[in-house]
Amino acid sequence: MIRLVRKRPVSEKELTVYKEKIKEIAQKKGFRISESFIAAFDRAVRELLEKAIKRGEIEGRKTLLPRHI
Repeated sequence: MIRLVRKRPVSEKELTVYKEKIKEIAQKKGFRISESFIAAFDRAVRELLEKAIKRGEIEGRKTLLPRHI
């Protein structure tokens, strides 16, 4: 298990993901989420995007496709 340490609070403006939508999905399944989960989830999404961008660059593309994930 990887433990991510939050260096500073993440503001709503800095998030890549929609906090309320994540909460809504989790609540439908009977879960609550913490602020630290939102920050970690956002980092994971950003890392996934960066990897997709690198794969797109390798292929010489400017449009990301599902295969880049």
